[in-house]
Amino acid sequence: MKNIGLFLAMLSCCAVAPAQENAPAAATAPATAMAKAIEQTNFITAHKPSTEAKYYMFLCSASWCSPCRYVMPKIVNEYPNMMANKDVEIILLGLDHSPEFTRKYLEKYNAPFAALQYKSDEGLKLPGFPRDIMGIPHIVVVDAEGKLLYRGHAMRYADWKTEIEKKK
Repeated sequence: MKNIGLFLAMLSCCAVAPAQENAPAAATAPATAMAKAIEQTNFITAHKPSTEAKYYMFLCSASWCSPCRYVMPKIVNEYPNMMANKDVEIILLGLDHSPEFTRKYLEKYNAPFAALQYKSDEGLKLPGFPRDIMGIPHIVVVDAEGKLLYRGHAMRYADWKTEIEKKK
């Protein structure tokens, strides 16, 4: 009988604690190439682009460019509609002389999107980053993996989705 008592005492000391129900969930890694790159990119604005967008529109623009200044308020006004379904996120690629000029350009138009200097190495981290701009204002639309879907003059910013649908 002593052996059974000793055996039961040993078992009670070695009991396994049940799993905690409120254990913190493991952090999920970004799902797309663009989401991963966004997390590693240092934007010149406090705002970072959404990592959940289906499409990313690179808006190549500068404060010294008259056509850019013409189209910027139109894109800013359309931005809430573009973001309504979280379909597209705009990233300004500033071609101004410095990050400060680019930030002032965004502030002038109350543009709520993220920005990078076009010539900085930070942009090269983003899949689909346009390296061959032929003129400004210009837009380049890529999917969440960085595949080029559309490019054209920024005045056609509202046509990008229709053009993508035509190619399917």
